[in-house]
Amino acid sequence: MKIALCIAAAVSIVTVGHAIAQQAPLTYTDLVREARKYEKLEGGERIVSNKVLFHTVRLDLKPFSGGSKDYYVKKADEIGFICQTSSTGFKGGTVVAEIVKHEEGAEGSHFYTLKNCTTVTK
Repeated sequence: MKIALCIAAAVSIVTVGHAIAQQAPLTYTDLVREARKYEKLEGGERIVSNKVLFHTVRLDLKPFSGGSKDYYVKKADEIGFICQTSSTGFKGGTVVAEIVKHEEGAEGSHFYTLKNCTTVTK
């Protein structure tokens, strides 16, 4: 009986871990929504949602001009992306990457740091 319970518990842990690993990546729309919620918070409430940090996101990055190593999806949203690391010759494109940091910029802008920027083919 004890062995059966141990096996059941182990299978449950593996199943939950597998479900978490299989979550669909966040979208740019998800990030914009969370950024706008963040802007409405005050003082000590201004903590980036756990719905964003350390989650995977799928983005179509475009480089800022002027030799900047930062990227954007839609300039008007004032949300930029910094690649912690990137593949050789990366100049933008569709990426699936983990968000590892959020920084609030001037006048409502936001910067998210992505763990690794590598163009995906799918």
